Amino acid sequence: MNEPSSPKRILIADDEPLYLRTTGQLLRKAGFECECVPDADAALAKLETGSFDLILSDLNMPGNFKLELLRRGRAQWPHIPLIVITGVPSLPTAIESVRLGIVDYLLKPVKFEELLASVNRALSHATAPPVLSEPAVAEDEIPTARFPQIIGQSPAMQELLEIVDRVAKTDTNVVITGESGTGKEVIAKAIHQNSRRRSFHFQVIDCTAIPESLFESVLFGHARGSFTGAVKDQEGLLSRSHRGTAFFDELGELPLASQAKLLRAVQEQAFTPVGMSELRKVDTRYICATNRNLEDEVEAGRFRQDLFYRLGVIHIELPPLRKRGDDVLLLADAFLTQLQPDNRRVTGYTDEVQECFRRYEWPGNIRELRNVIERAVTLSRTDKIELADLPKPLRTATTNSASRQVSDIAEISREEALDNADRDYLTALLKKHEGNISQAARQAGLSRQGMHRLLSRHRLDAADFRQQ
Repeated sequence: MNEPSSPKRILIADDEPLYLRTTGQLLRKAGFECECVPDADAALAKLETGSFDLILSDLNMPGNFKLELLRRGRAQWPHIPLIVITGVPSLPTAIESVRLGIVDYLLKPVKFEELLASVNRALSHATAPPVLSEPAVAEDEIPTARFPQIIGQSPAMQELLEIVDRVAKTDTNVVITGESGTGKEVIAKAIHQNSRRRSFHFQVIDCTAIPESLFESVLFGHARGSFTGAVKDQEGLLSRSHRGTAFFDELGELPLASQAKLLRAVQEQAFTPVGMSELRKVDTRYICATNRNLEDEVEAGRFRQDLFYRLGVIHIELPPLRKRGDDVLLLADAFLTQLQPDNRRVTGYTDEVQECFRRYEWPGNIRELRNVIERAVTLSRTDKIELADLPKPLRTATTNSASRQVSDIAEISREEALDNADRDYLTALLKKHEGNISQAARQAGLSRQGMHRLLSRHRLDAADFRQQ
């Protein structure tokens, strides 16, 4: 006859007496043994003399202002999972906490249900055998082999991969920023595929594709008859991400009213489908992407600060292609293999083309490079891609980093030169914002009507720049 297992022991360190007492009482009622201490020094003393299954630690408390408890705890007791909870979040401490290998990073005020779910996940993770058998990785070695879908050897990408590797091992919410076409969804998928949630769904939610009036229905689902056209019960996208990851693409485009509804779901890890009264629980990790600066959006009143702190615990900034050096050639080779016909007629690039790729600014980043390679493979008449196979802006970049050589400009009138500069600027804007006229107009300081007039004058169609 098996004896009942002894309750798990949790060490709670926090300098707020009321929080410490209340949390300890609630966790004891949930079946855990708890030791409560008011600072990091007392926590380290308990760890020296006692045995614990989990550490729950505040960040901003005496003895831990430089993360001393986290650093020593991970160094001396690496087998004990550690959850951080703080009422004063900051990106540097969040990133450093993740680097140290914490299991979760929670923001006060945290509901007990959310805390209990985090505790149970951490304890389960600590006792479960590893899913994959992986070779040991040296401290200074970047785990590029774990991310075969991410191509890049530049210092910027090596640093990025190290952060992605650390973040993937936690359940922390992440915001990924960067210019359009830099690969934000690729990074999000890499985090999911290397997390404990990889066996469950990675649900993409495009914030630009959901009308505000239908946001609740699309995200949370609805009951039959709850509104005109609701002919049957419909599962929401958030339900599909249960135990997996919800990826909110272009989060910065979400209207304020929709942000409030999303915040409630994130805070409570629960939602109510439209037309129903039953509250549905969901265990979801949130990864979001945007090409906007959310801190600026918060300052301007266009994005909720509380939602920003909930979702942006970790901020990952993707470098633009122009700052990644010879990664552009590695990516070009990968696209060449991927996109050419089965007969593999095209085998490489001329030296002039490679130099062109290095010099060009790539306003559309990786997405633009892929389109250029696909076009060149289609047009190439030889076994190597030549300058003549590339679009004109790339060809002229071989002799000057600007889009037009000075010698060429000197041969035309001032009016024509200014007109060409306007067209090049508009083209770069539309590429960057993927044909989104509102975003392009905002960056240019124009009204939508003014942008439309300019596009019409230069015979540019925004639809040509939208991803198919």
